[in-house]
Amino acid sequence: MKLGVFGGTFSPPHKGHINAAACFQKAFALDKLLIVPAAIPPNKAGVDILSSRHRTEMCKLAFAGIPGCEVSTIELERGGTSYTYLTLSELSGEDVELFLLMGSDMFLTLGTWRKPEKILRLATVVAAGRLNDPKDGEAMKRERERLLAAYGGKILFLDKPVTEVSSTFLRDKIASGEDTSEWLTEPVRRYIEKEKLYDVQR
Repeated sequence: MKLGVFGGTFSPPHKGHINAAACFQKAFALDKLLIVPAAIPPNKAGVDILSSRHRTEMCKLAFAGIPGCEVSTIELERGGTSYTYLTLSELSGEDVELFLLMGSDMFLTLGTWRKPEKILRLATVVAAGRLNDPKDGEAMKRERERLLAAYGGKILFLDKPVTEVSSTFLRDKIASGEDTSEWLTEPVRRYIEKEKLYDVQR
């Protein structure tokens, strides 16, 4: 089984996340794609993040239109800091071929993650970014060469439609009462409004 894994805080999940997931699923003909909300991302330890319940529900709404896609609570159930190598270890098996999707910003820091050698041994890393952008594309190519020389494994690139937005930017927009329809799907926007999320979170 070809199993895709796409992790993140997803606070909130936006159209950039959805576009990347849809391209990932299609490009690699995945049998299943898991969206994995993090419990405590290593780079955000000590930072208040939205409850796992709300992030899980928003992910279910955001990614519902992608065939074979489901939201996994594997990291939320494990609790503590969410390390990718642990998640891949739990999902691995003799009949499972793992693919791990990450954006260019995350890919360029992969060498600093906990046990990158294990991540590259367990899964094909798929880095999504603007490959036609000289700065972004060249940086990704250099990092791929460095990682492969250091750890081996398999790293592929996915040239995806880019939605230039960050979750931090969107949280500020929501808190200010501004229109976010350009970046958030209607079901996610309605959920945020109904649950009064991000109104005091900056």
